[in-house]
Amino acid sequence: MCGIAGSVNTPTDEKTLEFIQHRGPDSQGLVLDTVGSNQVYFGHTRLSIVDLSEAGNQPMYSDCGNYCIIFNGEIYNHLELRKKITGITFKGHSDTETILYYIREFGIESISEFNGIFAFGFLDKVKQKLYLARDHFGVKPLYYYFDSNKLVFGSELKVILSNKAYQKEIDLNAVNTFLSFRYNPAPQTIFKNIFKLKAASYLAYNFNGQIKEKKYWNKSQKINYHIGKEEAIEQYQYLLKQAVNRQLLGDVPIGLLLSGGLDSAVLGYLMSQFNSRPVNTFTLGFEGKGDFNETEYAKETARFINSEHHQVLINKKIYLETFHESFYHVEEPIAEPTIPALNSVSALARKYVKVVMSGQGIDEPMAGYKRYFGEKFLSSNTKLLKLLPLNLLSKLFPRNHSLARGLHAIQYKNDLERFIGIFTIYTQDLKTEIYKNELEQFKNESLNYLFSDSFALADSSNGSLSKLLFVDTRTMLPDNLLLFNDKITMANSIENRVPYLDIDLVNFIESLPVSFKLKGRTGKYLHREAVKKWIPNSIIQRKKRGFSTPVDEWFQDELSVTLEDLISSGGSFSRIYFNLNALKKMISEHRNRKHNYKHELFILLSLELWYKNFYKNF
Repeated sequence: MCGIAGSVNTPTDEKTLEFIQHRGPDSQGLVLDTVGSNQVYFGHTRLSIVDLSEAGNQPMYSDCGNYCIIFNGEIYNHLELRKKITGITFKGHSDTETILYYIREFGIESISEFNGIFAFGFLDKVKQKLYLARDHFGVKPLYYYFDSNKLVFGSELKVILSNKAYQKEIDLNAVNTFLSFRYNPAPQTIFKNIFKLKAASYLAYNFNGQIKEKKYWNKSQKINYHIGKEEAIEQYQYLLKQAVNRQLLGDVPIGLLLSGGLDSAVLGYLMSQFNSRPVNTFTLGFEGKGDFNETEYAKETARFINSEHHQVLINKKIYLETFHESFYHVEEPIAEPTIPALNSVSALARKYVKVVMSGQGIDEPMAGYKRYFGEKFLSSNTKLLKLLPLNLLSKLFPRNHSLARGLHAIQYKNDLERFIGIFTIYTQDLKTEIYKNELEQFKNESLNYLFSDSFALADSSNGSLSKLLFVDTRTMLPDNLLLFNDKITMANSIENRVPYLDIDLVNFIESLPVSFKLKGRTGKYLHREAVKKWIPNSIIQRKKRGFSTPVDEWFQDELSVTLEDLISSGGSFSRIYFNLNALKKMISEHRNRKHNYKHELFILLSLELWYKNFYKNF
């Protein structure tokens, strides 16, 4: 796992690489090449995992000198791909060298055959093109900026922000999107004219200022209604074991981020089956008791899989300090309460390993979240619900945030708009109250276009829930959860692997009828059934918790004061674009328990801290 940085006709230098050194502290490389009259800079910082020798260093040129690659990620099937290449004497056994020649031999479209996590830049001097590519589910981020004959790209925004070709500016349309969803789906970033390459896509730049983005994996979903439960279980078990075994690829030890839940326990069990030595496992807890402390559950799982277990406890002070600092690493104002927790457990893990696995990526395709039951309920009872006094329900339960979002979503007639309604935090009514100045023009903006491509590929024959799972896996997952997981783990110089997003496994899961995923109120139904032969029932039946914090309570106490001070301070983002009285009213109503605005206030806090700690200071 590494960091990449590159540019055309505007310098990338050693100072640029210093901004992403945490992504690759083992070595770094920088080359300047030419294509016609164009200057091409390729830079790389390396975290050595596969082939620790110098043969794996980058930038890496082909033997003919006409092709060059800078690569961030792991290609788990690269040895299978290498067998298809003839006439090459390889210098080492890295996956980087494999794909350099594989793309030379079979063309850029061949990346659809890669099973792994990746973001790379590839220079083809014969065709006079530069390609950028991102993996199937966007586990690895890749940003770019272009203007006429200049192009800048990198694993992190710092690469572009530090380049003289780019003039920093906020994209207010993206701010509007962020307030709606608490993150920005690709291609948006909150910086004007800086874009995230979409997952499963590549960009071709032809050195005359023209770029073209194309999907290399545009597969339509097709449900297999003929598969039986036992056959599905057998196939699922096989593919999951294959995924974990594949992702143990490497020349360094691989650990596990272990929560108290089922998903990481399954990975731990399978890792222990494939490892001769105990796996290092890492857990974080919040001091005290309650839903925000899973350490006892994690210890129980660690004993079951016989791991070398490590844990760290944090308190509110550490959490908030880490949260303030996290925006330098995340770079986008993603409003996810788990970010400080991930940073603390990653800091613990880096003392022992360079690579960890985690259970990220199973909940979206397998209906693991409560919202999926909500969608099933809404779509099945739309007519009945519209006969009920919904406004009265809202008044009777003013602090039930899930109810409020459900009531907001049910007003929409078509599936895509309802999906967007389910995820909407700041509604149009709320935006009308708080927006001012230039931001007002975006309050009624339709955001359908950010999700329509994925929605169009979903199989409509299996109901709306099946479509929502398909869309979530391609939008919410890559540009929210996976993005900050990459940024935070790499800030601590460790690679995070996600076996549940193995291509073969996800292809199979997405072919299953939705009844195999949500049965009654039980999410991940087939997953639970399939692991019964591996995992004790006491672990399987645990209530899904994840890492949670008492944000609701904090905003009823001193955190509301902190937020009010932030928005009122001179030079705050809120002073420029928001109605301060409307914001203070929200804070007051939450503090006095008249309404539950914990998500809205957390978004606002994240935006202000990002603006103060990253945007204004970088």
